[in-house]
Amino acid sequence: MSQRRLFLPGFLLLVLVLGVPKTAPAQTETKVALKFDEFGDILYSDLIARLDNFAVELMKDPSAKGFLIVYRTRRDLPGLNHVRAMRMKDYLVVMRGLPRDRLATVDGGVAEHLTQELWVVPPGTTPVPRSDAKIGYFQNPDSAWKFNEHGFLPLDQYKRFGMRLDREAEVEYLEAYANEVKKRPNQSACIIAYAQYNRHPPLVDWSGDYEPRREARLDPSGTARKELNRERGYLMTAYGIPAAKIKMIDGGYRKHRWIEFWIVPAGEPLPIPTPNAFPFRAKRRK
Repeated sequence: MSQRRLFLPGFLLLVLVLGVPKTAPAQTETKVALKFDEFGDILYSDLIARLDNFAVELMKDPSAKGFLIVYRTRRDLPGLNHVRAMRMKDYLVVMRGLPRDRLATVDGGVAEHLTQELWVVPPGTTPVPRSDAKIGYFQNPDSAWKFNEHGFLPLDQYKRFGMRLDREAEVEYLEAYANEVKKRPNQSACIIAYAQYNRHPPLVDWSGDYEPRREARLDPSGTARKELNRERGYLMTAYGIPAAKIKMIDGGYRKHRWIEFWIVPAGEPLPIPTPNAFPFRAKRRK
């Protein structure tokens, strides 16, 4: 009995000295930003297929954000980056139902080729910029220069195509332009809008419901002016640009509705509009 009593304390002492075997600590997974896709100037059908796949990937991690990064070339207008990124963001929000605050648009600057990147970015991580990218627009331009241009849809056409006007998106499209105007106090914004006159108007599917409708042959009088007032209102209320710093030009008619965003240094003449459709020609004298 005495030997047994001596053995037990000795065993306990051995356990205390050597310690109880410990299980290996669980390794925590280190998350990094993932470049999900990369492509250049592609067809819209290819673009939405890639965006659909991107949306599925984002849904796997509700804490991650989607970064939409666009790099332009030196030949592209400076506003191209923001507009391309916004086009992707609009599709993901409207058609795929992603919250707008889960998507970030990034102007990547100038690179060797037009490149669009889709990134899945977990909290605490950032995308990796391209090594060939450079940030910047022009070096102190001394004359009016075009920042961006694109087509537009008049307000009265939204109902016809079964679309809802998203004011938040409309304002966000102007963000890059407004920031550039505000960089220097001696610069002014100049917007030129063209209404549509087309003797052979095309079929369009603005709403994406696969039911094309014939575009208007001739826009009503005042279409360009209404669009100009709408854009100026956004620049004033959302970005605080004074009305006196925003010049508006009704450019007449083009075969397709078009709007141009210019920046004009102080003392420089405004850009000259370039219409290419003329519905009201003067009658020839006999």
